[in-house]
Amino acid sequence: MNTFITPTWVTKDTAVNFKNSLKFLGQFDRTWDSSWENKPQGAQIGYTTQVRIQQRWTVSEGQALVQQPILNQTVPLTINHQFQIGMGWSSADDALLVEEVQERYTKPAGRSQASNWDRVAGQEVYKSIYYSIGTPGTPITSNQTWTDGVALLDNVAVPDEEYCAVIDPKTRSNLLNANFALFQPKNDYFRTGQFADEALGVEEWYTDPLLPIHTTGTFTSSTPVVAGGSQTGSTLSISGLGTYSFKAGDVFTIVSGTAVNAVNPIAYSDTGIAQQFVITADVAGSSTATLPIAPAIVTSGQLQTVTASPDNGAAILFQGATGTASATMAATNSRQSFIFHRAAFAFVMADLPEKLAGALAKRVNSEEERLSMRWVEQYNIQTDQMPSRVDTIGGVGVILPYFALRAWS
Repeated sequence: MNTFITPTWVTKDTAVNFKNSLKFLGQFDRTWDSSWENKPQGAQIGYTTQVRIQQRWTVSEGQALVQQPILNQTVPLTINHQFQIGMGWSSADDALLVEEVQERYTKPAGRSQASNWDRVAGQEVYKSIYYSIGTPGTPITSNQTWTDGVALLDNVAVPDEEYCAVIDPKTRSNLLNANFALFQPKNDYFRTGQFADEALGVEEWYTDPLLPIHTTGTFTSSTPVVAGGSQTGSTLSISGLGTYSFKAGDVFTIVSGTAVNAVNPIAYSDTGIAQQFVITADVAGSSTATLPIAPAIVTSGQLQTVTASPDNGAAILFQGATGTASATMAATNSRQSFIFHRAAFAFVMADLPEKLAGALAKRVNSEEERLSMRWVEQYNIQTDQMPSRVDTIGGVGVILPYFALRAWS
């Protein structure tokens, strides 16, 4: 019998292939996993920690003290997924060579787990991102579109030394076709999916075929306008609509009247760039709407997001609409690519319990790689089979949405 084929070896080899196969998710911030340490019974679905994000300060001039409150903003980060792959592992498989086990079981299991996490991560984060470049349903063909996106992130004080782009294969093809000399391929990339180093202001470029597709909402002939001046907060009342069905993830800007521009969150200066808003939940109806939006409209103080509230009657331009007056918007599928700083998103994994009655369980976890995976098997004397499963448990979250942007295609 080949003594190398043990549950511990199988778990470790599957975990290695999982780590090496992550693409989009592999670029997320992994420093929050310690929030689930010291749970000897293992983590469970629903465990949540509150991630405290950086304090924002305003600067006052003069000798007199102007004391500001400590706001302690937090973002919930939840363990909300447990993924498993089940298989029938027979006693005869213990006689297989290491290479055969890798090709048949551990490599496919690791890659499948990684692909599923990548797919879920994209679906769960993109609808919270309000900055975007390009046009739904239209491939990006101009380098300036990409560099304008980088400039946008620079203007809102995102640290520019660690920008990462993860794009879909078709977008990569368009980019390389126009810039083959700029995106010089190498043979020494060690991260799965990486196809270029620094270019167009982005430090690393990756490709991922599992990035999400957003289908825009729709409306019949409409002239969308702000319904009521001086609105603030996380909703916006609008009117001038026909029959509409907006989708979470739709993006719009306010394009007339007093400028509603994004502010630099450190200096609180006007960036000169119209603030983009994302709709955070589906809304359907006719004539009027109250849209749940992000970011919230905040016009002053430590949490200021925009230069001013929109005027009553200010025109609204939706990404994917034909315009602002007597306009329509049809459902348009658009693959979402991303440019971001890794602090925008978090990916956490936690330990599942090892002590399971009547089963042999082995768990591997790496503090350095922030990875945890469990393999469980149980012998069935009636069939000479050992039903087995490999599990991961974790969650993804958007920590700083303005540290990222979406690229429509």
